[in-house]
Amino acid sequence: MAGQARLRDGVMINHTSSYHADAEPGSRPMRPAPHRVLPLAGCTFGWLHRAPLADALRELSAHGVREVELTTAPPHLFTRHFASYERKELARLLRRLRLAVVSVNPSFADINLVSTNPEIREVSELQLAAEIELAADLGAGYVVVIPGRRHALVPAPDAAARAVLDEGLGRLLHRASELGVTIALENSPYGYLGSSADLLGVVKDWDSPRLRVAYDVANALAQEDPAAGVARLAGYLALAHVSDTWRTRWAHTSVGRGEVDFAGFAAALAANADFAGPTVYELADGEDPAPRLAADLAALARAGWAP
Repeated sequence: MAGQARLRDGVMINHTSSYHADAEPGSRPMRPAPHRVLPLAGCTFGWLHRAPLADALRELSAHGVREVELTTAPPHLFTRHFASYERKELARLLRRLRLAVVSVNPSFADINLVSTNPEIREVSELQLAAEIELAADLGAGYVVVIPGRRHALVPAPDAAARAVLDEGLGRLLHRASELGVTIALENSPYGYLGSSADLLGVVKDWDSPRLRVAYDVANALAQEDPAAGVARLAGYLALAHVSDTWRTRWAHTSVGRGEVDFAGFAAALAANADFAGPTVYELADGEDPAPRLAADLAALARAGWAP
């Protein structure tokens, strides 16, 4: 399990709501938590343009978080230029803060495995291969990968996009298998492989233990019932992402601000006997995460999660 990973040097590295966007995070009533308490991890994404990576890690640790997903994007870090000295320094910091890295996620503003531009595909693959190597160095079990996006007006045909995706995935899975890392394909709102059924088709076709799914409730809400998506992915779900959003406005905001049924999503995860991975609280909405963490974590605890 990713939560049991260690660094190589021994270092732990709903229903629709009328809740108003300006209400206090976590104040919307929730159903009772499911019987099985779900492990909760933090995420550094929300600090990306607000504070250095070290500050983000310190804040998460101070709030009792013990597992994290690293958003491996500048200005926090650029993986291909994050060399041995920098990795060892990060390892020491993680040890001091008693944090373990469960996954790395480069964000996908630029990375696109199904671009019609072959040079963009090549660079994307190189950067994701570097993510796999960083995950191995940090003892993280997973690299989160959004499969790509197509042009909204003139999208590449399904068969062509899938063919180039499979080419890249084949090479990336080979490297992931060598290093003992699992690629977790994430559903996205970018118009390509956005539903649980879409991702399930890919992972079932590959039938590789190194290819699984990261299911993001905020990315799913406008496309499908998240609880149904969790049930559909039984046996293939490695990670979950939670944050609040609206059906008509995409966000990754504080619990209780939007329309996500967190208790319902937690219950669906808890009912999935094959799901043992952590759920990552991916708060990234342009506001400072630090003043909201305590209330947000408390709200997630009421819904069924615990750090």
